[in-house]
Amino acid sequence: MARKTGKSEEYVLSEIELQRLWNECKALDSQIVVGLLVFCGLRVSEAIHLRLEWIRDEEIHIPSQQKCNCAACAKRGYWTPKTSHSVRLVPVPGFMKPLLWEYLKTHPEGLQLSRQAIWYRIQHLATRAKLPHIFPHALRATYATLLASKGLTGPEICAVLGWARITMGEHYVRIAEARGGAREKIKQIWGTKYA
Repeated sequence: MARKTGKSEEYVLSEIELQRLWNECKALDSQIVVGLLVFCGLRVSEAIHLRLEWIRDEEIHIPSQQKCNCAACAKRGYWTPKTSHSVRLVPVPGFMKPLLWEYLKTHPEGLQLSRQAIWYRIQHLATRAKLPHIFPHALRATYATLLASKGLTGPEICAVLGWARITMGEHYVRIAEARGGAREKIKQIWGTKYA
C-alpha cells in the first residue's frame, strides 16, 4: 500500500473532482465507502466499524466503545474511536440517507472491510475518475474544506469531525477562504471570460 506524502489538505478535492469521484461510485458499497468519508467526514476506522445501531434520528451516533473481533480489534475484543472527542453525532446528508439505510438493512454489521481494502477502493475509484493520487484521509479533509466553504465556523467543524483543537477547524476555514478569495480576485483581474 502506497503511503501518503504531505498533509491531507494538500490533497483536498475540488467540487468538480469530487463529482468525478462520486460519478465512479456505481456500486452501493462504493457509494457507502466514499460517502461516509467525504459527505459524513468519518475516519476510516469509524467507517469500517459503523453498524446499523449507530443510526438514530437520521444521524450517526459514534459510540465510545463497541464489541469487535475484526483483525485490528481482535486482541482487545472491542473498538474505540480515536479520541474522546470522536464520540459525536454526525449529520447524514439527505441523499446519503436512503443509500445508507439500504446498505445497512442488508449488512447490519457494516462494511466489514480492512483499512487496506478501503485504501485500494479509493485508489481504484480515483484512477477511474482520472484524479491524482488521493487517499482516504484526503476525503475527510475535503469534507472539512467543503464545510468551511459553506460557512461553518472552526468550532462547528471541530464538533462534526471530532477534533479537540479548535485550531484544526480554523485551519480549514482559512483554506476555504483562501480558495474562494483567490477565485474572486482572479475574476477581477481577468474577468469572467478567462476565469
